[in-house]
Amino acid sequence: MNFILTDSYEQMSETAAEFLTEELNRKPSAVFALPTGSTPIGTYRALARLNKEGKVDFSQGNFFNVDEYVGLSRESEQGYYHFLYENLYRHVNVDLEKTHVPDGMAENPEQTAEQYEQMIDGLGGLDAAFLGIGRNGHIGFNEPADSLHYATYCVTLTQSTIEANARFFRNEGEVPKQALTIGMGTILKAKKIILVANGDDKEEAIHRLWEDTSLRTDFPVSFLRLHPDVTIITTIK
Repeated sequence: MNFILTDSYEQMSETAAEFLTEELNRKPSAVFALPTGSTPIGTYRALARLNKEGKVDFSQGNFFNVDEYVGLSRESEQGYYHFLYENLYRHVNVDLEKTHVPDGMAENPEQTAEQYEQMIDGLGGLDAAFLGIGRNGHIGFNEPADSLHYATYCVTLTQSTIEANARFFRNEGEVPKQALTIGMGTILKAKKIILVANGDDKEEAIHRLWEDTSLRTDFPVSFLRLHPDVTIITTIK
C-alpha cells in the first residue's frame, strides 16, 4: 500500500488524474470503477481538462459506477449516474453506451446486482478501481459489518452514512436507506486501486488505515491491504 501525501486538494486531484490517465493511455479499452461524492470532483475536472488538451481519450473506455441508491432512477438528480454524467461524462469524449450503473429502480435488486457483476466480469474485470473513503472506513457502500460481501450486492446503509449523505438531499429523511454497490471481492480483483481522501471528516479513517495493520470487517477499507497495487492519495498528514 503506497501513500502519497499532497499539499492541497488540487494537487491530490491532479495526481489521481495522472494515475487514471496513465491507465487509460496504456489500455484505451480499460474498465474502470468510478466513485461519487465531493472528494473526486477535482479529479474529474482534471480529467476533463486533460481530455480537452488531447492527453487522454475516453472513447473506448468502459466505466462503471461503484454504487447507486435503491429507489433512484438513472436520471434522478440525487442519483450517482447523474453525478458522474454532470461531473465527468458530459465533459469528455466518452461513449455513453459504455457507461454503466446498477438499476436503482429494478424490482429485484439482488438480480440486478448479479447482472452488474456479470457485466464487469464479462469485460475481464476492473483494470482500475478509483475509490473514495467514508468517515467510517466504508468504500463504495461496503459498510462496517460482521461480514463483507464478495460481489455486487444490495446493502442497508448505516446511520452515519445516511447522515453524511444528507447534504445532497433536502433533508435526511429523503436519503435512500439501501444501495447497490460493487463488493469487496469486485474491488480486490481490480488490477490497480487508487483511493483519494481529504477533509477533516476523513482524518480519523486515514490515520487508522496508516497506523493499524489489522484486517477488520468493521473497517472495510483495511482489506485493501490484501491488494498488491494500492495507491492512497491524500492531503491528510
